[in-house]
Amino acid sequence: MATGVNRIEAIQMDPFQDIGIGLVLLTFAASFAACFFSSLSGGGAGLILLPVLLFTGLPFINALASHKLAVGFIGIGSTLRYVRERLIDWRVFWWTALVGLPFVVLGTRFAAAVPGEVMEPLVGGVIIAMVGITLARKAAPNVFDPARLSPRLLLIGSALLIPAAFYSGWISAGSGVFTTFIYLWLLRYDQLHATSMTLAANGIFWNGVGAVAHVFMGHVIWPLAPGLIAGALLGSYLGASFGIKRGNRFLRFMFLGTAAVTGVLLLWPTVRGWL
Repeated sequence: MATGVNRIEAIQMDPFQDIGIGLVLLTFAASFAACFFSSLSGGGAGLILLPVLLFTGLPFINALASHKLAVGFIGIGSTLRYVRERLIDWRVFWWTALVGLPFVVLGTRFAAAVPGEVMEPLVGGVIIAMVGITLARKAAPNVFDPARLSPRLLLIGSALLIPAAFYSGWISAGSGVFTTFIYLWLLRYDQLHATSMTLAANGIFWNGVGAVAHVFMGHVIWPLAPGLIAGALLGSYLGASFGIKRGNRFLRFMFLGTAAVTGVLLLWPTVRGWL
């Protein structure tokens, strides 16, 4: 990940700063690529879009806010496609969304004051461990056979969703990996349904609420918004369509690959410091 991805910058850019058409087109292309890829892997948009925004010279908090604005629309584009295939369980959708909402807001406010470098190595190590455990399992769930939503399952799931939601608002990178693992391991979803639910609930509500929080705090760079939103809607819809056609095996490969890369990138600054 680009240097300083989770470093809080004291300087913020004017939300209505004049932006050239070249930068708007660049951020459109980055948003399209990030959201297309994320729709295949259940996460990872931050690995593409956030570094590009930082590369353009945006202060971190403005880049994070603009990233959140784009990935808030990834849920709309992909969910429109998933609804056509009846891949959304609306009970689980609302449970995931509502349990996480207040903690996404808390994480977003935390991001404006506290850098996330301390947590990055721990999160990276956890993600890599989860990938390793998944690969060690004898078989991937290729059949959609969801667990019954018992009070015990909902309690355990809520306890797992709360830190994932806070992390989504705070650091953001790789947050979709955690909810996808919850759907795969706890709810016994296949990869297609797990990816669909992550992009729908996380994308529309968690990322959307995070974006709204940044809007109220004045962090979004509005001249970039049209390109970011258009790229997210188009990329996520086309990515979801492609993923549905390719099926579980392809989506599992994309998900585990993205999760592994996310873990390595979060760990790398710490490892480099040891060398």
